Amino acid sequence: MTKAETSFRLSALRHGITDAGKAYIGKTDAVLTQEGRQQMLDSVSQQVTATGYPEWDVIVTSPLLRCYEFAKELSAMLAIPYEVNDAFREYDFGVMEGLTAIEVLDKHPGVLERFWEDPMLNPPPEGENLAAFEDRVLNGLELLKIQYSSKKVLLVTHGGVIRSLLCHKHGKPIQALMSFEVTHGELKASLF
Repeated sequence: MTKAETSFRLSALRHGITDAGKAYIGKTDAVLTQEGRQQMLDSVSQQVTATGYPEWDVIVTSPLLRCYEFAKELSAMLAIPYEVNDAFREYDFGVMEGLTAIEVLDKHPGVLERFWEDPMLNPPPEGENLAAFEDRVLNGLELLKIQYSSKKVLLVTHGGVIRSLLCHKHGKPIQALMSFEVTHGELKASLF
């Protein structure tokens, strides 16, 4: 490992609670509630040093509003640049998008059960293949390591993306992503 690789640091911030409630929202462009925004502010405020300088050099964000709007606001508050990166958008839940678990069970019998039994073999109809999702996220990570080799990066993203990164970090298969808890508005500092 080169010195530049060792100086790359990645922290990941999950978006807060959205106006979609408990529905499956992958590609759905839900917005943060005031509570959700406050969750994120509370998490990042702990990482700003006593001198008022931010812990990060740059913010990278998912293009979805629940991440992007906060990242843009935080960028202005901390006077650091931000960029949008499509590699870190959430998993596409296909026919489950915008529905609660109860609604999926009612409207698409068997889909949720098969998905939870083996998400790799049973992605939701019209949804994203889990291996393709993992590839997208990990390719995005490798490009970040190159682009920001000597920087501290804050990634504003989604629960599925952070869980995928945690699987990679801990050498677990992507199917184990739900074994990692990532709450709304939670910051995983120094993830990589």
